[in-house]
Amino acid sequence: MNNIITLLLTLVSITSIYAQSNTAIVEGQEGERLDSLLTPYILKLRELTNNNAGLAIGVTKGAEIIYARTFGYSNIEKSIKADFNTVFHIASVSKPFTAAAIVKLFEQGKINLDDFIIKYIPEFEMKDSRHTQITIRQILAHTSGIPRHVSVGDWENPVIGSNALEKNLADIKPLMLDFEPGTEFSYSNSAYDILGVVISRASGMPFEEYVRSNILMPSGMVQSYYSKPKDSLPENWAVPYSYGLETQEWSPYPYSENYFPSSGLQTTLIDMCNWAMLHVNNGKHKENTVIKPDFFSLLTEPTFDTPWGGRIGLSWFLQAYLERPIIMHQGNDTGFESILYVYPKDGVSIVIMANRDFSRTGRIINAVSEFLFDQKAKDYSVSAKYPFSIAYKERGKAYATALWSQLKNDTTDIYEVSDEDILTTGAVLENGKNWLAAKEILEFYITLDDKSTYAWRLLGNANLNLGNTEQAKACYEQTLRINPEYEKGKKALEDLAKMKN
Repeated sequence: MNNIITLLLTLVSITSIYAQSNTAIVEGQEGERLDSLLTPYILKLRELTNNNAGLAIGVTKGAEIIYARTFGYSNIEKSIKADFNTVFHIASVSKPFTAAAIVKLFEQGKINLDDFIIKYIPEFEMKDSRHTQITIRQILAHTSGIPRHVSVGDWENPVIGSNALEKNLADIKPLMLDFEPGTEFSYSNSAYDILGVVISRASGMPFEEYVRSNILMPSGMVQSYYSKPKDSLPENWAVPYSYGLETQEWSPYPYSENYFPSSGLQTTLIDMCNWAMLHVNNGKHKENTVIKPDFFSLLTEPTFDTPWGGRIGLSWFLQAYLERPIIMHQGNDTGFESILYVYPKDGVSIVIMANRDFSRTGRIINAVSEFLFDQKAKDYSVSAKYPFSIAYKERGKAYATALWSQLKNDTTDIYEVSDEDILTTGAVLENGKNWLAAKEILEFYITLDDKSTYAWRLLGNANLNLGNTEQAKACYEQTLRINPEYEKGKKALEDLAKMKN
């Protein structure tokens, strides 16, 4: 009953916010000051990076949203603008929700954090006998030794259905651990997906149902989902985009139900602001205690050092920015970016979500921090691929490649020149089936690096789809000259031979 009352109050609160605006909230002097500094900063950065896809930014203080804005389009082709109803895929920012579900189970007396995984999944097995010593806490802190990402096919071959999480057990069975459990840090998506099975077994409920009823709804996250309709995308869900010569749709949408625990949550800006405020307020959403403080604090207790500095809690990275402690997590899947900072001592949180690669969410969240704490925003550079793409579209390959060389030699402008950005451009064009442009861009990249099996394979694909079968064959063969064990090169040649037969 308490959860139902809380939900009704939340819906009333959200309705009043929407009445103010469905794309902007600016509250109080702090909100107005932030709006005057941050909004033009973002608009300029988006202009420099040719970005018209969606971007959502929320800033909270205490139990209030002081700034929230959306920019661009959630669906460019249909001219649907991003707003507070837009649902974004948040990739690895899903992991703290899985961690919270585990801690909730601990609070309910259904598990212990130092229990071995095999207590809840007796059939959990790996080639490495040390798998029996893996604990729940080790997985939460990325110290289990389970390899980072063991599944193949990823989003191209989605796993759907009530037994989707069980596939993770089969995928991991023939593998060795990377190290003895508890002795090192190594970020692992696959380990988190195993936790989904633990949550289901310990709760007696499907993973999605347990998280929704015990974490999402009590936290005021009324527009957050794991599942989506089969073979379709609801109109208020953001379309994934990347950047080739312009912002273009990326396929496939990042969805597979066996990845729900590590990267499967879809949510809105207001919901994520509610989630962030939960962490500012030590497990409480408004008057509702989602997780008791003594248990909630376990999420941010440091457990292990990370290679890049700072420490890891239970899913959360414990770092600092501007000499202020933060808890943070970020997520990236092709077509989406998300990042969340919580400044616990300041009672402040910042959340950013985008439905395009290369949206500079990391730079933006740091700029928000700089403006919030009365700092001058730091200088930034942007990729030289943006002027390169404009030059290519307007004046062709020869002019664009000459410009690339010129930008590489110029150290006085704001453009950062990385040859890998040319490869990325070619890959995005190949994904979008823009075969001629992909061919020309990849041919240019190979003049910069002729040892990339990836580039040669993509060039082969472009040639094949342009009808240049012999050139495609030569490209695939080149991948094997570089690396005789390159499986995707072997498969490309096998598929080509079948086509000829």
